[in-house]
Amino acid sequence: MSAVKMDRFEFQSEVKQLLNILVYSLYKNKEVFVRELVSNAVDALNKVRFEILTGRETEDKDAELRIDISFNQSQRKLIVEDNGIGMLREELIENIGTIAHSGTVDFLKNLSEADSQEQDTLDLIGKFGVGFYSSFMVAEEIHIYTKSYKQNSQGYVWKSKGDTEYTIEESPKKQRGTRIEIFLREDEKEFLEKYRIQNILTKYSKFVPFPIYLEKEKLEVVDAIWTQPKSSLKEKDYFEFYRFFENIQEDPETYIHLSSDAPVQFNAIFYIPKTSFEKFGFFKEELGVDLYSRKVLIQKSSKDIMPEYLRFIKGVVDSEEIPLNISRETIQSNIKIDKIRKHILKKLLGHIEKIKEKDRDKYLRIWGNFSRNLKEGIASDVENKDKLSPLLLFRSSKKARDEWIDLKEYRERMGKDQKEIYYITGLDLDALAKNPALEAFQQKDLEVLYLTDPLDEFVVEHLREFDGTPFRMAESADIKLDTKTEADKKKDAAAQQDEEGFIAYLKKLYGDRVADVRLSRRLVESPCLLVHPATGPSVHMERILKMANKDYQFTKKVLEINPDNELIKEMIHFHSAEPQSLELEILALQMLDNMLLREGVLEDIDHIVPRIQQIMLQAAKKIRPVQKAKPKSEPKAKAVSQTKIKTKAGPAAQAKAKTKTKDTKKAKQ
Repeated sequence: MSAVKMDRFEFQSEVKQLLNILVYSLYKNKEVFVRELVSNAVDALNKVRFEILTGRETEDKDAELRIDISFNQSQRKLIVEDNGIGMLREELIENIGTIAHSGTVDFLKNLSEADSQEQDTLDLIGKFGVGFYSSFMVAEEIHIYTKSYKQNSQGYVWKSKGDTEYTIEESPKKQRGTRIEIFLREDEKEFLEKYRIQNILTKYSKFVPFPIYLEKEKLEVVDAIWTQPKSSLKEKDYFEFYRFFENIQEDPETYIHLSSDAPVQFNAIFYIPKTSFEKFGFFKEELGVDLYSRKVLIQKSSKDIMPEYLRFIKGVVDSEEIPLNISRETIQSNIKIDKIRKHILKKLLGHIEKIKEKDRDKYLRIWGNFSRNLKEGIASDVENKDKLSPLLLFRSSKKARDEWIDLKEYRERMGKDQKEIYYITGLDLDALAKNPALEAFQQKDLEVLYLTDPLDEFVVEHLREFDGTPFRMAESADIKLDTKTEADKKKDAAAQQDEEGFIAYLKKLYGDRVADVRLSRRLVESPCLLVHPATGPSVHMERILKMANKDYQFTKKVLEINPDNELIKEMIHFHSAEPQSLELEILALQMLDNMLLREGVLEDIDHIVPRIQQIMLQAAKKIRPVQKAKPKSEPKAKAVSQTKIKTKAGPAAQAKAKTKTKDTKKAKQ
């Protein structure tokens, strides 16, 4: 019996360089070699199925198209086998001995010029055309047994240790297909564990269109329903796939199935969950959309397909136009990926807006769970902020506290003379509704949006306008809303002089604690109001900035006073009668501190309590009833009378009286 002829071949020079990199570099994700072998098997099965369907004469044409994975523990051998199209001797040399992938030579040249530290961090898989070579990351030696689908073809075995050469000899293999035997290195025995291989298959290859048998046990088959016509699917099919894909029992809130042939071919299914874990503060969710190529995973949690703010969206994107072995770096610069992303975002955001218009209750649930994600998108996705802005909801001064309004509704209700969208910021709806800044808006029947989420102001700042209408903070100093009548404005010269004198007094008293003091034309009932410079942040935003940076200095505000308010009237009269009064100074200081306290920006409060107590003391003395004199207590009655006289005078008057008494005593002496 003659010996079997064995031929020796040298690897193509680029293959030698590549094998050297794989064998001697520490690759961070070695498990992908399983994905690559399964993907190659799927490709081989697809090709033989085509040959069978077209009526070609084929070996074993009635055999089940399948992939088998098994182990030989004693030989440290992992076996991946398919009954696909197989290879002839020439095809073995062409497909395994050379690299035909364009750009490979340039890649290897660049890699050789990089320093060792850079090489360790490179993502090698996908940089070359044949994923089979990735097996040398874990293998001491690899044997390939293959037999072509063509009838009466000869089987062959290819062997190599990943050095400089390989051999090919005839093989007694009888069945069509390819069997790859990987003799693992001592430190790679984890890939001989069934659970380890099963986890890898579940991660990367759970939607391949052919059954996979692991140690003769058929793995669960799941149809890649995104490739099926929409007309053939029902809602239960989408829900079942979602529960499997996410490994949960809960149905989704909604879904959308996309299929496109232009500008790029792809299929996709996206889901919006019913639950948000971020909302409850558990953790920040990972991106939920995976990128596939021909039903094989090539990028988990793809940030190249779905932006970060839409991380709550779950689903799959699959395109046959994306190379199976594309690298992460190439994905980021791939023009087809960019076109897919733009098309997807347009359709997905349009789908969400359609829900808002047609099923308000469902949208309110989505908004309740993921509103902060959509707001985050306004700040981070400049290209799509005009598609996101119609999805925003706000509370409003013209709605009940549990109702929402969108910007389109606000615009439709604006009066013909209104040129801006008004808003006010704060954490509490009740406090916002009582804000003195709203008095003019209420009198003129102007709607104001309540921004109660800290993100809302960032949203407004990034939007700047909606449908050509700019946003304006209701507490801005330059808003011109005059609530005063002509009769209010027609005051005699003396009254105007008193008001101007009081304004000058307050400016001097407050100094640099305020930017300005002026008469208000917007207040209706309240005595005073702090308003903000037109270009400055709201007080709500400033409090956030202060929490982030304790050295942050609050912006100085403008104090507006209402000359028609009873308290302000009394203070003006007080100033006219006794401009140096200590009581007036105390009242004026407390008036400003009340406003700063209300806004939560007063930092030094140690002086406030003593001042309030002083005001309370004066008030108590003035309202205390006078005790009736008793016959047997004449001296006490006089004392009471003297006390009564003293309580009518303020601290300044009492001080003058004491000084006068001392001067009288000195004169008598």
